[in-house]
Amino acid sequence: MKYCLLLLALFVTRFLPAQPYLPNWESLDTRPVPNWFSDAKFGIFIHWGVYAVPGYTTKGGYAEWYQQGLETGDSAKKEYHRKKFGNLTYYQLADQFKAELYQPEEWAKLFEQSGAKYIVLTSKHHDGYALWPSNEASRTWGFGWNSLVTGPRRDLLGELFRAVRKTSVRAGMYYSLYEWFNPLWKSDRNKYVSEHMWPQMKELINNYQPDVFWTDGDWDANEETWKSKEFLSWLYNESPVKDKVVTYDRWGSGIRFKHGSVFTPEYQPDLDFEQHAWEESRGMGYSYGYKREEDAWHYNSSQSLIYHLIDKVSRGGNFLLDIGPDEHGKIPPIMQERLLDIGQWLAKNGEAIYGTSRWKYTSQWSEGKRDYKAKKGEDIMIKLTVNPNPGYAVKEVFYTYRAASNQLYAILPRYPSNGQVVLKNLGINVPINKITLLATGASLSAELRGNDVVLHLPPFDPARFNTSSAYVIKIDGFGAFQPKPTIDIQYQSDLSGALVTLRSPKPGLTLGYMLNNNPQPMVYDRPFTVKGDETIKAYVVASSDKLPGDTAVASVSGLTKLKAVKAPATLKPGLAYQYFEADAMDMNVLTTSSPKQKGIAAVPNISVKLRKEKYGLTFEGYIQVEKTGGYQFFTKSDDGSILLIDDQEIVNNDGNHGSEEKVGRCILEKGYHRFKLLYFDSGGGNDLSVSYQPFGITKTVMDAALFFHNTLKP
Repeated sequence: MKYCLLLLALFVTRFLPAQPYLPNWESLDTRPVPNWFSDAKFGIFIHWGVYAVPGYTTKGGYAEWYQQGLETGDSAKKEYHRKKFGNLTYYQLADQFKAELYQPEEWAKLFEQSGAKYIVLTSKHHDGYALWPSNEASRTWGFGWNSLVTGPRRDLLGELFRAVRKTSVRAGMYYSLYEWFNPLWKSDRNKYVSEHMWPQMKELINNYQPDVFWTDGDWDANEETWKSKEFLSWLYNESPVKDKVVTYDRWGSGIRFKHGSVFTPEYQPDLDFEQHAWEESRGMGYSYGYKREEDAWHYNSSQSLIYHLIDKVSRGGNFLLDIGPDEHGKIPPIMQERLLDIGQWLAKNGEAIYGTSRWKYTSQWSEGKRDYKAKKGEDIMIKLTVNPNPGYAVKEVFYTYRAASNQLYAILPRYPSNGQVVLKNLGINVPINKITLLATGASLSAELRGNDVVLHLPPFDPARFNTSSAYVIKIDGFGAFQPKPTIDIQYQSDLSGALVTLRSPKPGLTLGYMLNNNPQPMVYDRPFTVKGDETIKAYVVASSDKLPGDTAVASVSGLTKLKAVKAPATLKPGLAYQYFEADAMDMNVLTTSSPKQKGIAAVPNISVKLRKEKYGLTFEGYIQVEKTGGYQFFTKSDDGSILLIDDQEIVNNDGNHGSEEKVGRCILEKGYHRFKLLYFDSGGGNDLSVSYQPFGITKTVMDAALFFHNTLKP
């Protein structure tokens, strides 16, 4: 019997495939990002489909959302459609999506010349139209709804993959989990997932074997509905791309920025994920799909896009820059020009981009304020580099680092008019005889002044530079540094304290820390508890062979009691609200624009909106707290929301995103407290709710009995 069991064990071990990635986030999140992606840095997003036929939305909107606007009452889109297409439905536009000028070999050549290392083509967007011969698409919709049986009558995806794979560029695809108006999705979501979505995804993976699988359209259902974890377990363990494919974080409502392989900020240049792989995507204008309404001045300049690339790489991220071909299969010339300009810069300076990583400093700032928020129509990267508003700082230097060869790159957005650059706080061990100007190979003279390095550059000679966008200084044999630890904070349920744990980036390192309320340096040996609001600064203790690492900083907040305020005698139930509209909605609109409507709402909600999307709301008044104690507050919003109590930020759920819930905490004294909620929707779905959880009580939606407003406040 023992012999039989031994043989069975040997058979199982040898012949049955291992399942290292189980269908849970604890296991799936341990899969490393493939090295090729971490080194690639620059990719091209391609949004192409039936929506290229109208190629329309109002300025500031996404043209690929054209159908959604038609079906949900967008008056501008409906009027445009009536004038241009008469009584044709959106589905009938597929016959006008001819792609007769589509030459995938020419696209592939352009992508390689741009310096991009991977592309991501929309296999299908939220309208469900498939750019490959998907039988599921036509069967589920009940009519031909793919590129082989309508319009182009070609496998657009397959042709591009074959062309791209003849170059140095990797081929990837985007896939929308949901489809706005798919009959099966609307009638039976579980059946849609099992009979439509899963077969499509497996067909794409098995037949086209993409290097990138970029999912989207996840926010309308949770991860359980999509069976996301089960799919990823199959993808990582059994699929033909299990060792090379890159995946992302859009796998269900509330998953984004929490789980998944690569995080996906979208038109969010201020987001930073130091401890996690990330990739920001954006268009050259403000759309992903082809958009006729945009003019030349709505596009980012080549200079700006190069700064975007450098900025993201300096902070450890990738840049996925979108193009939107037209219905004929042509990439607009202005987009081609931008890509070629980026490629020209990378041809000389790519060494400072590809295969590099985040250094201990990501950038060096000039004097001034660092919190500039771009206004409508402004280019944020230009404002943060070469054209600041008065009183605001710029990023004078970006840093990237190549660990394998110990090389540091300092990237200058502007060539100094006086020929002098000061690299601050590099220390006294910089090898000043190993510093060169990368584009020309010229050695630079340098001197040490304390901890700073002063570089002397030759007079600017345009004949020696193929671009005037940015200039790279290379320092050989320098830059190795101690990595930064991480700080984990676990709040006690009654908010009486928080347990702080420091985690070393690798074994064998000694960690130190300081507290704001006790600045004496201490050696970390075990988790510790803090009892009030506190700032923790943690670091790896310096060694002789490496530069000191940057300091990790984290705050314990919400443990200081907020005292009740004196309630005005003129309080009445409800919250005062203000309603705003803008084509490019964000938090900035709520503080710089005049409201379109004012009123009183019983609770924070979006029912007072005057249109379906691109609007904002503020709710202001008081909440009544019946008992002194710890409280958690939750905002769930699509897109951004910020909750303040007694003028202190409690929950920050800002940003363009699907329906996400975030939590904050505070200790409140019995009585009244000032309450303010800011919310905006930038397009697509919208959602807003506020819940709270007093210590020891179940979480519940905040109801009307809690809210009051001052009737005398103007």
